[in-house]
Amino acid sequence: MNSSLSVGAKMAVFLALAIVFGATMIGLSGRARSFQQGETGNSGNEKRFDKSFTVTPGGKLVIRADDGSITVSGTDSKEVSIHVLARGSESLLKKFDVRFDQNNNTVKVESRLRRNYMNFCWDNDLDVQYDVQVPTDFNLDLNTAGGDLTVLAVKGRIDGETSGGNLDLSKLDGTVRMSTSGGNVDVRESTGECKIETSGGNIHGVSIVGSMDFESSGGDIDVKESDGKLRASTSGGNVRIALKDNKGIDLETSGGDLVVRLPKAITADVKAETTGGDVSCDFQFSGKLKDGSFDGKINGGGNLIRLETSGGDIVINSLEL
Repeated sequence: MNSSLSVGAKMAVFLALAIVFGATMIGLSGRARSFQQGETGNSGNEKRFDKSFTVTPGGKLVIRADDGSITVSGTDSKEVSIHVLARGSESLLKKFDVRFDQNNNTVKVESRLRRNYMNFCWDNDLDVQYDVQVPTDFNLDLNTAGGDLTVLAVKGRIDGETSGGNLDLSKLDGTVRMSTSGGNVDVRESTGECKIETSGGNIHGVSIVGSMDFESSGGDIDVKESDGKLRASTSGGNVRIALKDNKGIDLETSGGDLVVRLPKAITADVKAETTGGDVSCDFQFSGKLKDGSFDGKINGGGNLIRLETSGGDIVINSLEL
């Protein structure tokens, strides 16, 4: 008898849960239909934040974004002008907020999306774009949990980090320290000291003047038409460089080729080694080149070129400029 009652109780609980689950799904379905009917045009629901601060050159912009892509451009203005556009469901937009603050010559922008379990499971489609203009001479400290970082025509110290987007950097002048956990990197027409890291993308640099430090955990590195000391390391791709001079070169890959192109007149000490390929050099040199290694001097010797790969070829070619 007790066993029969126990089974009956279990069946009652199961039926109750099934009813609750079915009602929940119907409610969610109705909510989704209601949201679709409530969209205006093709952009859906929007929420905008606009704010401007008067500053002087040499100040600092700090952005802490819970979500979204950030674009910062340098201008001749004496203002920091911030425009934030969020698109998504009405329920998410109600939970999204942006706070602004100015302390002397530092402007801080901080956004937050109040999430709960249902947001993560059913309603997590929020698109946020930050478009900011700053004086050309300004420092940046940018951080977003899930978008691209784009910086154009800014002079100063530029720090940035994204957990899941690309880095697009152009016409910068200063000290750059930026990283991404899962995107590609593009650096163009920049001057100064540049240190870039990506955990899962390619790095492409063009027309850079100054020291360069590039690191990728799983992509190719390609640098050309640039002039400066270079360190480049990747765990799973090729490294190809074409520089205007040898001011010190250190290249390493665990699974690809290394290709170095330099002017005929450069001087260098070269130490190159591969465990899974060949080494070739079309410069006149003194030293030893055999069995996957090269230890020698080009044009009498100069700044060190160190090249190491575990699974590819090493090629050193002259470059006519």
